[in-house]
Amino acid sequence: MRIQFCGADRTVTGSCHLLEINGLKILLDFGLYQGPREQARLMNNYVPHDATRADAIILSHGHLDHCGKLPVLTRAGYHGPIYCTPATAEVARVVLTDAAKIQEEDAEYLNKRQRRPGDEEVKPLYTSSDAAAVLKLWNRVPYGQRVDLGKGVSFTFYDAGHILGSAYVVVEFQEDDSPAPRATRTLLFTADVGRYNTPILRNPISPPGVADWVITESTYGDKSHGPIEQVGPQLLDAVQTCIQNHGRLLVPAFAVGRTQTILWYMQRFIQDKKIPPIPIYVDSPMGVEASRVTQNFRENYDEETLAAIGTRDLFASSQVKFASSAQESKDINSQRGSCVIIASSPTCEFGRILHHLKNTVENQNDMVVFCGFVPPNTLGRRLQDGAKRVRIFDRYYDLKCQVRVIHGLSAHADGDELIRFLKPAIGDSTTAYVVHGEEDQAEGFAARLMQAGVARAEVPALESAVITSATGWTGARKPDSGNVATDGD
Repeated sequence: MRIQFCGADRTVTGSCHLLEINGLKILLDFGLYQGPREQARLMNNYVPHDATRADAIILSHGHLDHCGKLPVLTRAGYHGPIYCTPATAEVARVVLTDAAKIQEEDAEYLNKRQRRPGDEEVKPLYTSSDAAAVLKLWNRVPYGQRVDLGKGVSFTFYDAGHILGSAYVVVEFQEDDSPAPRATRTLLFTADVGRYNTPILRNPISPPGVADWVITESTYGDKSHGPIEQVGPQLLDAVQTCIQNHGRLLVPAFAVGRTQTILWYMQRFIQDKKIPPIPIYVDSPMGVEASRVTQNFRENYDEETLAAIGTRDLFASSQVKFASSAQESKDINSQRGSCVIIASSPTCEFGRILHHLKNTVENQNDMVVFCGFVPPNTLGRRLQDGAKRVRIFDRYYDLKCQVRVIHGLSAHADGDELIRFLKPAIGDSTTAYVVHGEEDQAEGFAARLMQAGVARAEVPALESAVITSATGWTGARKPDSGNVATDGD
């Protein structure tokens, strides 16, 4: 077996790994790199050598950094199957359609506003038609169903508890060079693992047994989150404070996952009569569509959620208003009285949240609540840090509203939870490759894995590769000359 690390190596974005087993080429994810514009352009045009001739793609879930580059690959010539869970197929449809629209709009803006005479026209990374081509390749596979890829190679999806439809992957195979009788070898790809006891979704399912090799995420591999039990009371206090002050509560949130979680909490507060039935708005076209998709997959809910909603839809309260059009978004700011507005984006750098912020930041009765980490050098971080004045669009505003931060709502397991999850898969002959984490987090988690009993833990670099033998020996190297190509060459 050969593993080439093609993305999310010593960083947390652009997940992609290429397996070569018994002559089969299998891609694990094909995610978009999110970062500075020029670096992102180079990374997102990068296609691993022979990727267009891969035999299969196994997609773990629908977040952009795991599925967002698929249209680049299909446009370059890939026409094989893309395996994913049924819910991931719908989540990824929403995400890819939205991403293509943004790519097209950004290119149009740059060509109109910033392109100088004689400059080459800016082209979108991919278009809506490119995204639509990906959707035709979905092969929907439920959790727990083994898929035979041929040549002695198969895989199975298990619930990762990260977002709706998210999965980790167990690949099983018998190597051609194994001595008879051939032993079954296993590789576990965690992709992104969720937290335990979070709303709506089930806990991550424990791995089915010890793996020979593990490719594991490490987003928070050397950190600890706040207790999930503290999230509800903190969020309840925030909304009760706004109601008492006749103010508005703004929640900048990811459209997929976080929006639905906040909405779930608000529904429970109303249902349990902890707050009156105030208006709750979801103001994000992608957030609205992702919420509708979430309502259609009851089989992914945990027992607590099913018990709470009974036969009703997940977000059935008449107080929830989904704003899709621009006019519906504008109408929200004309409403008076207490309300909750959940809108994209969590960084407050773009999206409809900006229109609500300019009507909130100078109102001392209003509140902005951040539910997670916000990167430096963003409007969201400046609000968190208590800046006295902030710029929104082309005007400066005095910060008078309340700003709170609630930790613990991350969709990623922390270091302790990752060890808890991986424990059944770790043996004294297991080799772990630590990816999807900034270098300090990845190195820290690799050390923790060694303490937990793995035989070896490595933090691979981008474009590095390892070749494994039937005896378990592992050798690492950089790809040969020509192994890295762009634009599907």
